[in-house]
Amino acid sequence: MSKQNKQDIWGKTRELLLFQLKLFADAARDLLLSPVAIVCYILDLGHDGDKKDSHFEKLMAFGRRTDHHINLFKHSRSYKKGMMTVDDAAKIVEDTLVNEIKTGQLSEKGYQAVKDALGKRFSSSNKAESNSDNQ
Repeated sequence: MSKQNKQDIWGKTRELLLFQLKLFADAARDLLLSPVAIVCYILDLGHDGDKKDSHFEKLMAFGRRTDHHINLFKHSRSYKKGMMTVDDAAKIVEDTLVNEIKTGQLSEKGYQAVKDALGKRFSSSNKAESNSDNQ
């Protein structure tokens, strides 16, 4: 098997595994939000204020944000908003681990490198998200 075929197989396998991970994240989110939506509805029964201040509308906004982060079908709008997606996190982890394996330093230092890289990207994603929410 040629090097190119191995890379093609890994690329396709990676995409499948990442899709499965995103499907799991999406399903877990849906399972958690279902009872939360019922509680929000009950809390909003006595709510007389603006609709956008309702618990249910806040839950909908949260759901839209998590859609962008999970980015199940790779919509370009998630990338345009500058939000960190599951794809971004997987790429950071993969790149860091590959680099650590190549240098022979896969250890506690490798774990810390992944954690630091994700922390940097996540904090910049939160800043972009806050800016887009304020607009």
